[in-house]
Amino acid sequence: MQQINILQKKLYHISNIDETDYSPIVWKRKEKLDKIDLLLHEGCLENSALEALDVPRSTYYRWKRIYKKGGLAGLEVESKRPNSVRKPIWTQKTESKVYHLRKKFPLWGKQKIAVIYKRYYEENISESTVGRILTKLIRQGKIMPVRFLYGKKDTKKRVFNGHAKRWKLGMKGRQPGEFVQVDHMTTNIPGFGQVKHFSAVCPITKFAAYQAYKTATSKNGADFLEHMKTEFPFPIRSVQVDGGAEFMADFEKSCAQSNIPLFVLPPRSPEYNGNVERSNGTAKYEFYTQYDSQPSLHMIRKKLQKFAHFYNFYRPHQGIDLLTPSQFFEVIEKRP
Repeated sequence: MQQINILQKKLYHISNIDETDYSPIVWKRKEKLDKIDLLLHEGCLENSALEALDVPRSTYYRWKRIYKKGGLAGLEVESKRPNSVRKPIWTQKTESKVYHLRKKFPLWGKQKIAVIYKRYYEENISESTVGRILTKLIRQGKIMPVRFLYGKKDTKKRVFNGHAKRWKLGMKGRQPGEFVQVDHMTTNIPGFGQVKHFSAVCPITKFAAYQAYKTATSKNGADFLEHMKTEFPFPIRSVQVDGGAEFMADFEKSCAQSNIPLFVLPPRSPEYNGNVERSNGTAKYEFYTQYDSQPSLHMIRKKLQKFAHFYNFYRPHQGIDLLTPSQFFEVIEKRP
């Protein structure tokens, strides 16, 4: 058995099989080259073959040339680094001066250092040049970024490895309870202080649910989800939120336990949460700025629920032909 294995290994190397681990793009390019050659061999016109495989003519001949010259290695993604790279326009002496100034004033940026450089050394230097030198020094580890010195950490992208999923462009509710938009805002009430106002709006019926809290935590977010279930006259089929911490942890866990799909919007995209953003504005100007009762959380909540009832059952909405959300929901229910 051992002799057979040795013989197979010898034959494998004799046959000149390329054992290099290439990237997937190499095999895709090679597959397209083989298919084009096959189509041409079968009598297909070159333009038709290239169009069918979505390969430009210039690209096909370039791939063919580099494959003939370098084999599979030639089909790897080419470096896009320019042949001539811009070289630093400053001297080592200038870099050393900027370095020592930055060490002396570690919290200063390129603007202040450029001014001090001219004052100390009586030499003109542009802010952009100082910025490039500082970037180089940071990359080399000789100095630390100001963000690091302030104790601020770089924000990390959210990893979707749990119940929540990334919202994708085009996702839209088709029936009541789908993609209910949930958000929170901070407002102030004289004599009480900050209020964390949680809102949820159905984008189809414009039906809204409100609740007030002292803090915006994921635990309060989970509590608000239970409140939403009791307020909406239809089941919540899915929820969309921004990337705030109040909609992570306990809130995500509560959605999973309730079997409610949770979708998270991309960063800095409030336009996809337009219904709840508009509802926040309504609550702010029609309720909180006119609040004149006892400044306690219990009373704020009590009055807020009355306003939510007014919002859903009495206030006309322009987006639904001046009907109330409850009236519009009745219209939807009567549809086939």
